[in-house]
Amino acid sequence: MSISDVSICNRALDMLGADPVMSFDDDNQSGRLCKRNYAAIRDAVLRAYPWNPAVRRAALPALSVAPAWGFAYQYSLPEGPEPPGCLRVLAIEGETEGASSPYRIEGRRILSDDGPPLRLLYIGQITDPNEFGPLLADAIAARLAAELAYPLTASTALSQVLTETYRDKLVEARAIDAQEGTPGRIVTHDWVESRI
Repeated sequence: MSISDVSICNRALDMLGADPVMSFDDDNQSGRLCKRNYAAIRDAVLRAYPWNPAVRRAALPALSVAPAWGFAYQYSLPEGPEPPGCLRVLAIEGETEGASSPYRIEGRRILSDDGPPLRLLYIGQITDPNEFGPLLADAIAARLAAELAYPLTASTALSQVLTETYRDKLVEARAIDAQEGTPGRIVTHDWVESRI
């Protein structure tokens, strides 16, 4: 089954009981609201959780100018389209395998003491909805429906119901997403081991 930006918007409009759109260029309130809000809501949902389809890796070259102070190197965050733009940094792979190094995000740059190439794990700005899968696409549609509920229906009650629907769909999508892959390394501490 093919998923498109318009099909996600139409799923949101279905939840609102509104007529579907043929494209974002439809000259009606639904089309204009979908066009204006879809990309921002998609990116907000992607940024909120490390979804498997959105997690990306990059090896970044250092910029020629070092930071004025505090860190040895600075790097530009991916801007997209290839690799996808960075919506959120998840980790910097340090010199020791599996260890995350200290870093700081300032604007669209990442500062670190790790030399190039900087190994970055991040959430990418995915613009191809076929990469989402049906549950993530449904969660994006539910968030869009909740955001468009009041502008399209003037109903705060419907907006609240759809916000709860979004939360339910988010829980379901996260649960399935979390089942794909091996769990991350479990860090134990001496005090935990001493209790065993």
